[in-house]
Amino acid sequence: MRTDQVQGRRAATAQERRGGAVRHVLSGLRLGAAALCLVCTLALPTPAAAQEVGVAARVNGAEISVFRLERHFEDYLKLQARNVAAIRNPEVFKRLKREALDQLIDKELLWQESQRRGMKVDDAAVEEARKGIEGGFATREAYERRVRDAGFNEATYAEYLRHELAASRALQALAGMPEVSDEDVRRTLEQEPAPAGMPEAEAKRQVREYLVVSRRAEAGSSALQKLRGAAKVEVLQKF
Repeated sequence: MRTDQVQGRRAATAQERRGGAVRHVLSGLRLGAAALCLVCTLALPTPAAAQEVGVAARVNGAEISVFRLERHFEDYLKLQARNVAAIRNPEVFKRLKREALDQLIDKELLWQESQRRGMKVDDAAVEEARKGIEGGFATREAYERRVRDAGFNEATYAEYLRHELAASRALQALAGMPEVSDEDVRRTLEQEPAPAGMPEAEAKRQVREYLVVSRRAEAGSSALQKLRGAAKVEVLQKF
């Protein structure tokens, strides 16, 4: 093979790697944003079922029902595109269910933190969230049936959403807004160059946005660990 062909292939490979690196950065941005949004999924647990099917965990005395865990676990698997019937390894099944329970524990800790901080969620915010969730269903009838099947009526579901939104705001407050300097952006682009042809200003904007989101995700995770360390968490579910 001629030298110019080898060099051309090497240059193409290097450019592909740079493009892949930036795509990884942008993927991390999306994942970081998702990590900060622990609430307002389509999971619709019902508090009324706690005494009927037992308690999976207690967080500072507040109960998380087994029913709520099972419903959340279903949605947790759907978000990961996994079918419970296809999970053959019992250890994998246990690990995934424990991860789902840990999410519910974190949400309860965040709700309690929101109450400690005196955070309020107004009716307009609740209605906006409700409409967003309804929009995920094919028809309004399908949405209303899902809510009813979960044991809610209009008023109790609104309160459930208020609870979830307050927890989300508590997480955002704990994570804060980290500073990202021009030097941080420059160093990141040195390590992960932008694809050929991307304008410099756009590359810097995307990298800065990624750094803000990823640092907020790290700060939120650290804050949750501190909340857990200061809380009394009892896991009653057997794994």
